[in-house]
Amino acid sequence: MTEPRTYRGRSVQDRRRDRRRRFCESGIELFGTRGYAATSVAAVCKHAALSSRQFYEEFEDREHLLRTIYDEAEDAASAAVVQAVGEAFPVASSIDTVLEAGIAAFVDRFSTDPRLTRICFVEAVGVSPAFERHRAQRRVRWGESLAGIASAGIERGLISAGSDPLLWTGFIGAVNAVIVEQVNSDVLTANDTLRVMRALLRHGVLG
Repeated sequence: MTEPRTYRGRSVQDRRRDRRRRFCESGIELFGTRGYAATSVAAVCKHAALSSRQFYEEFEDREHLLRTIYDEAEDAASAAVVQAVGEAFPVASSIDTVLEAGIAAFVDRFSTDPRLTRICFVEAVGVSPAFERHRAQRRVRWGESLAGIASAGIERGLISAGSDPLLWTGFIGAVNAVIVEQVNSDVLTANDTLRVMRALLRHGVLG
């Protein structure tokens, strides 16, 4: 069996993972502070202290880097929501409690790093037709997850009937708009976003 090639005690795979991580960290910093449009591949490489050749070994282009960061942030937020909801269901007396746990986990996940909030809800918007289709697919997945929570609530007797799927679509769109307002405001906070999400659920989707 051929041993993996190493350099200074590290395998090629480890060094590539490290390179990719450094590019992503630089993308988060620059896209999340300067903005995507104002950040070139050269700027990302300079910040990461890596070469453009190394960049293009990991990513097709700058948009590919943005999509990678976006997907990782969305996946982490989704995992946090799933975990919070899973922990809330066994002890919940109402679907409100379950959904509150889920939206709190979502808001908390993004509020820990305002750069990711800006990237996912501001910088990723309108990048390209392909990216807009990708964002639409992610919204569909969020809608399916929320509808799945509601279905689980029916099975557990916490609600009597499922909600209109179109209401979930409207909820997701409204949440995105509220978060954009928060990002662009000097006074709004994650608590304001959480407050509005609660109101939209209780008085809108759940009726």
